[in-house]
Amino acid sequence: MQNYKTLPEMVQHVVNTYMNSSALNYKEKGQWQALSSEKFYETIRRLTLGLRALGVQHNDGFAIISSPSPQWIMMDLAIMLNRAISVPMFANVSSKHFEFQKKDSNINYIFINDSNLLDDNISDALKGFKKVISLENNYSAKNGLSFDKLLELGDQQSSKQPQLFSLMRDTVQPDDIATIIYTSGSTGMPKGVELSHHNLISQIKATSELFKLDPSKDKILTCLPLAHVFERMVSYFYLSTGTPLYFADDIKKVGDLLREINPTVITLVPRLLEKVYAKMHSRIEDQSGLKQKLMSSAFERAVTKVPAKNTVADKVYDKLIYSKLRVALGGELRLLIVGGSALSESMENFFKNIGFDIFQGYGLTEASPVLAVNYPGHVRYRTVGKVYPGVEVKIAEDNEILAKGPNIMIGYHNNETATAEAINSDGWLHTGDLGSLDEDGFLTITGRKKELFKTSNGKYVSPVPIEQTLCKSELIDMAAIIGEDRRFVSCLLFPDYENLDAIREHRGYSDMSNSDFLHSDEVKKEIKEVVQSVNAQLSAWEKIQKYKFVKHPITVETGELTPTMKLRRHVVEDKFKQIIDDFYS
Repeated sequence: MQNYKTLPEMVQHVVNTYMNSSALNYKEKGQWQALSSEKFYETIRRLTLGLRALGVQHNDGFAIISSPSPQWIMMDLAIMLNRAISVPMFANVSSKHFEFQKKDSNINYIFINDSNLLDDNISDALKGFKKVISLENNYSAKNGLSFDKLLELGDQQSSKQPQLFSLMRDTVQPDDIATIIYTSGSTGMPKGVELSHHNLISQIKATSELFKLDPSKDKILTCLPLAHVFERMVSYFYLSTGTPLYFADDIKKVGDLLREINPTVITLVPRLLEKVYAKMHSRIEDQSGLKQKLMSSAFERAVTKVPAKNTVADKVYDKLIYSKLRVALGGELRLLIVGGSALSESMENFFKNIGFDIFQGYGLTEASPVLAVNYPGHVRYRTVGKVYPGVEVKIAEDNEILAKGPNIMIGYHNNETATAEAINSDGWLHTGDLGSLDEDGFLTITGRKKELFKTSNGKYVSPVPIEQTLCKSELIDMAAIIGEDRRFVSCLLFPDYENLDAIREHRGYSDMSNSDFLHSDEVKKEIKEVVQSVNAQLSAWEKIQKYKFVKHPITVETGELTPTMKLRRHVVEDKFKQIIDDFYS
């Protein structure tokens, strides 16, 4: 049994246990580069001592704005080994939030992978840090320092104090704040979630009880931002098992990378699964005659059928269609783990019915993050699984999910009021999500307290299920249901611009602009039918009365979506206020 209690001790355990020549793999100038477990550890040692030479102190805030890579993880660990506090950020964070986080966490240092990729507001702010460490060696300001130069500083420090690294590693305590993660949230200023080594280690060990990996057979593709706690925790879990880890160089190339690497394990957010599905579905239009009809029928069957024992028809579809879809995703995936937001019923159906073992989980940053998950041998349809080992979950009288355990955050940084509101005097974290536990301990999410809104007629509406149903259409990328304190429900529809060119071409409208196509009679008729179909399943007060396609695409970069691709409702409603007001004028 692993007896490590901190992340640095976990890494020491990995190096002592596994001899892996390709522990971490990343692309450099289009070619895969491998980092051995020994080289990984040695680089962490050099970085740690280099930061010490720079003057990094206990509880100093240290920001990371970088694409996922071994260097991201090595810097993260080096920061923690100095007992400083790692503060991951996203490159597209607003200037307002960037300055708030910098001040709130007393951030004096920052690691970036490429200054050319940063927003102008962040680039301007870099001058205010004591030191900016750049992986690409392209930040030339006075306070700049290259990654390689930092390693050299570490070598100099090591020659002066050969035993210093071991002393530093042994000084790190389980209750030290390892990281502060600012919740992207959907409203207001972000809150800094303080997570200790103890919090994160409890999750790594719990995960190892449920998901068994074989370093000699398994390969992992990681494609989500490490600034998000879900991918960061599971990446440390993967490391703890000695299993080779491959970092995607571009999240848009996931399909290509699956075929290139043939991984056995991947963690995704639902939106990425939806993108994969849309890409697969778009190929139906490339076919003709009987094959097109067969593919269309197979896809419809997979989306609508509740996963169960296969019929003769399912076996035929599997041989002719589904088996080829599995090959298109690498052909080796055995664990497809999904979290970060709600997985729609249609997507769960589709991926399970075409032959993937898909394991949906649930959690939040404040819980480090996992509270429940489906895992091999313990899967229940339309649930988020069983409560995680070591975690307690109970359902409050108002159906809110409450949680307690070694994974629950220390609190919100510099915000005792918000901490007291989130964690009651008995230590229970109020998640803000609504749910139920069945007799076998499987947790089902039924809604979110703050997502529910009330129309001016006093009727409650849950927008997320309606939005998910609308997004089954290949034309609709995202949907935003509107109606709080309004007399009826309306909806903003956002086209799938990523696939719109292909859709137009398949339908014979390649000479038409995207705008003209979206306003064509064919599309108007199709969307009207989609809305009517959705409305047929809703109560009278939930029905969409007015809707409109919005030409402006919504993205993480422009702020309408969180990093896990959930709607920031207040941002969407502010940005498209005029359209919404016109619905009700």
